[in-house]
Amino acid sequence: MVAIQREHLFLKVVKRHTPEVIKKRIRALLYRLRMLRAKHICPVCNSRVIAFQELPGYYLENLQKYGWPYKGEEAETCNLQGYSCPFCQASDRDRIYALYLRNYLSRLRSDGSIKILDFAPSAPLSRFIRALRQDISYRTADLFAEGVDDKVDITDLRLYEDNQFDFFICSHVLEHVPDDKKALCELYRILKPSGRGILMVPIILSLKEIDEDPTVIDEGERWRRFGQDDHVRLYSRDGFIERMREPGFVVHEYGKGVFGKDVLTRSGITDQSVLYVVEK
Repeated sequence: MVAIQREHLFLKVVKRHTPEVIKKRIRALLYRLRMLRAKHICPVCNSRVIAFQELPGYYLENLQKYGWPYKGEEAETCNLQGYSCPFCQASDRDRIYALYLRNYLSRLRSDGSIKILDFAPSAPLSRFIRALRQDISYRTADLFAEGVDDKVDITDLRLYEDNQFDFFICSHVLEHVPDDKKALCELYRILKPSGRGILMVPIILSLKEIDEDPTVIDEGERWRRFGQDDHVRLYSRDGFIERMREPGFVVHEYGKGVFGKDVLTRSGITDQSVLYVVEK
């Protein structure tokens, strides 16, 4: 009798819904079942992720085409197989920044507002930062991109005062800049004493010294030597650390020993990834 009543109720529910609604609900149920198997989470958008997306084929195809001499595993912070979040498109480096920023900015004391300057901003990370605290004063900057707050040359930041910002983000910018030493000096100038900043560039671990030459303008040669047609150098690990220290920065290195290997794995970040944070 109970089984008959349940069947009758099921038929009544089905009759009340169109085939399109039923299909939508089935798809939603299947999606929820799939998410139960998700072993990853994106720290930028907090979505559960079954698998992160590969680096776009455009880059790998051009590297192969122009004779890039390095292997994928030689890149310090780059997950070729799990590069971007399928939901918010945050890259693996965005995700390691979010792990750090959530912890650091939540503990940072403010006298009114926390002033943050972000060069060549990533849209997913920008949304993440703006939602962290109400007292964050967040500005974006770029020389060419549309939609930023300030159009500036990173080697000439006269728009900003000395000691103006509590924090900056300069991610994968310096490899595009002919005079990165001048840019680093400007970043040091605008940062408050005890202020910090995220400084990241592409690093090849097998390189012994920085390979740079702003006079190279051939597209193919730039792909071969520097890894992209708009890069003017390729950084070695030791060379990058030394260059950050030249204007006076203290360099902090955060990897699996700080974040934890399990946390990095869940976030789709390789365990050889390192986050460089400078302090004035």
